[in-house]
Amino acid sequence: MTDSRKPGRFNQRFGKPILALAATLLGLLAAEGFVRLSRKAPEIKPIELSDTNCVYQRSTNAILGFELKSNYRNSNPDFIESYERTNSHGQRDRKRVIQKPEGVQRIILLGDSVVEGHGLAEDQTLSHLLEQLYENQKTEVLNFGVSAYCTLAEIELLETKGLQFDPDVVILIFVENDFDNFNREAFPLNGTLDRPALAKSFFKNSHLFRMVSIQMNLFGFEAEADPVAWNKTAIGDNNVVEGLRRFRQLANQHGFQPLVVVWPRFLNDRLEDPLFIPGSDTRLIVEHLAADNQIPSVRLSRFFREDLKQQPKENRNPRLLYSSGDELHPSKYGSHIAAQALKNILDTPERYLKFHESDSPLSSDLDRAALEAAEKLGTATPNYARVHHRVGVQHLKAGELDEAIGEFKKTLSENPKHAGAHNNLGLVYERMDRRTEALNHFKAATDLESDFVQAHFNTGRIRLDQGQPNEAIGSLKMTLQIDPNHTGALNLLGMELAKTGKSDQAESLLKKAIRLEPGFSEAHNNLGVIHIMRDELAKAAEKFRDAIEANPANAKAKENLERTLEMIQ
Repeated sequence: MTDSRKPGRFNQRFGKPILALAATLLGLLAAEGFVRLSRKAPEIKPIELSDTNCVYQRSTNAILGFELKSNYRNSNPDFIESYERTNSHGQRDRKRVIQKPEGVQRIILLGDSVVEGHGLAEDQTLSHLLEQLYENQKTEVLNFGVSAYCTLAEIELLETKGLQFDPDVVILIFVENDFDNFNREAFPLNGTLDRPALAKSFFKNSHLFRMVSIQMNLFGFEAEADPVAWNKTAIGDNNVVEGLRRFRQLANQHGFQPLVVVWPRFLNDRLEDPLFIPGSDTRLIVEHLAADNQIPSVRLSRFFREDLKQQPKENRNPRLLYSSGDELHPSKYGSHIAAQALKNILDTPERYLKFHESDSPLSSDLDRAALEAAEKLGTATPNYARVHHRVGVQHLKAGELDEAIGEFKKTLSENPKHAGAHNNLGLVYERMDRRTEALNHFKAATDLESDFVQAHFNTGRIRLDQGQPNEAIGSLKMTLQIDPNHTGALNLLGMELAKTGKSDQAESLLKKAIRLEPGFSEAHNNLGVIHIMRDELAKAAEKFRDAIEANPANAKAKENLERTLEMIQ
């Protein structure tokens, strides 16, 4: 016999909870639909694609945003997103102990990619070269540079990691884009939090969960959903003003000497100091802000100008001499000059350092102008163009051409004036044998940046492949006008001139390429071809042997050597 009361009891006990659950689910589904249709949830940014070789990682500190990994090693670094090593403290530096040795002076270099050493080996960085100059003088120079940090982030790094090393002097290398109130995101970075798989799945697939988790920072998703916005909010509206104020406070509290060193921009015909106070042609904004906080400052441009005067006239291009070619990051030689300048400043501060306007009360009008100018300069809007571009480069290196095209197009969507994205799109289309599209993008790159040397060179290469020597020669000459030491252009232009009977000019260009790059196998081979054209067989054979020694896989040089030896016999 069945109990007819069971359904009634079930409904009485579970009916309302089931209805409530159903209503909740329907409500959530409705909310999910509304959030999707209204697009209130931010898009997922491509920050989870980080290469394990990348030296950077996400930071849990909102002002920093990201930082260098600790105990990092890479046997084949590209000196952009990977370096040879970092130490246990997350510095691009040799091993350091926290306790300062007895009788040792400690100097901390604070800054962004200029201090970190973008494009340079560790033994060419400012900190390494400066410490070498103090050899046997019991002085340590610690590298606290992190690419893309603004002034406030640099001071935050000093406070959270640098002060434990008990510095005697802290040098802040100031670069013009330090006024940006955010740390420019350049790399797609891994997260720092270990989250439940279910939370990750919901964040990826549910717009509602994504919106709520970001607004409430559930599982730390706010920091990673849009890390640049998260970072910008933490930094505030006038980071240089706040950063220098905190710099002075920390100096007072911890007894170190603060110093602001202004890094110049290196142009083709001059050096330029960044950002004068509006209405003044003698005082920089950052100098005035430093003086307001009783922090001495000095411009490095004076030291570079003194060196430039000693250079032969044909070598007086500051961009090519002192920078890596981008007007900002130091070349090996530029880093050497800067390190020597820093030592001169530290050894004879009375000669170089000054508090601008410190001998008389600072004008309130000047104060206001400096503060307003700094705030105005900080209004730049961050975007993810740099991230998309970096991901595109990774895809290009991996031969994933369709994916690379997608990322470079996203770059241009974020920043239509990104010349590098156009150049790299050209390289992708060239690989796909779509030469016309490649040339269009190389042209777009040079239209945006007339001195984009690699885009001019790429145009010359393709013109040669298309059998357009006159156009190719024009592009190659433009390449060398911008960068007289571009070995690829020296090599290709040399061969084209040789074909037109200008063998002496061709030989000169090829020899220069080999002087600059002794292991340039193709240039050795081409020089051998010129000797063949002159019927100088013994010299030709010697050059073909040099080409093979430089690159044993150079089949063309092997064939040329074999034919030349047959001709000699």
